[in-house]
Amino acid sequence: MASPARDEEEEEESKPAVAPLFVTLKVVDQKQNLVRHAIRTTDKLQAVMDMYYSKVPGVEYGTGTFHFDAVRVVGWRTPAELQMEDGDVIDFFEQQVGGGLAA
Repeated sequence: MASPARDEEEEEESKPAVAPLFVTLKVVDQKQNLVRHAIRTTDKLQAVMDMYYSKVPGVEYGTGTFHFDAVRVVGWRTPAELQMEDGDVIDFFEQQVGGGLAA
């Protein structure tokens, strides 16, 4: 017969890990501007993208791309789908125009 304390330990070990309901994500750009935003793991990442555009001066809506682990982030995805954890960083890259040869 097992002791009650041992039964409780076995029950705790057999329970699956519970994913957090919220994660705090950071968005960092090339100018080292940093925006933090707490979001539910089931909410769309568009909220984080919108928050970045509204908080950083001089950056117009839709003028760049967001990347997480070398994958482009699109607004309809969720942190859970991308397996994001608390404190993860999303990189923002402004679109650059030009670079062609002058005629």
